[in-house]
Amino acid sequence: MLRSVLRGVSTVSQRSVIPQSVLQYGPFRLLSSSDGPKQRTEVQLKESDLTESFVKGSGKGGQKINKVRNCVLLTHLPTGLQVQCQKTRSLDGNRRAARKLLLQKLDDHVNGSLSKRNEKIDKLRRKKANRRAKSKQKYAKANEQEEQQEEEDSEDEEDKDEDEEEDDDDEFIDLEQHRFKAKKKTK
Repeated sequence: MLRSVLRGVSTVSQRSVIPQSVLQYGPFRLLSSSDGPKQRTEVQLKESDLTESFVKGSGKGGQKINKVRNCVLLTHLPTGLQVQCQKTRSLDGNRRAARKLLLQKLDDHVNGSLSKRNEKIDKLRRKKANRRAKSKQKYAKANEQEEQQEEEDSEDEEDKDEDEEEDDDDEFIDLEQHRFKAKKKTK
């Protein structure tokens, strides 16, 4: 009981103390009073919300990578999200890539399942499931046709067996109907 009262007090104090820009991101966004249908919100990075530092790289590349500070460490202050990027050898390329990664992480954090990345993943999942269903349907149809063909073949074989039994009587040639002439031998 006491905890629930304290939670209510802390929620009220958090709402009044924390600026609106911070309420849009992070764990505080759940405290907003808008309980309408969830819609995707467009996320933008402000340079004032970022802390950027450059550290020495590591990994493949030899001595040059280990000596030069071209690895970018980018921190989003309102949410505390951090990104470290060392994709390219150039500092500018890494700064650009780090901002893209941070924007993607922030989008995932703010929008959750409605983020661009999750929408792409869901779209790919639906495509894959659709492909599986079509394939399953196709092969089920092919198996069905095979079974029908086998049934028809077995019926045809039964008919052939019956015909062969009837034809067995015809195998004996009536000599009176067929008169053979002896061939002349040539010397």
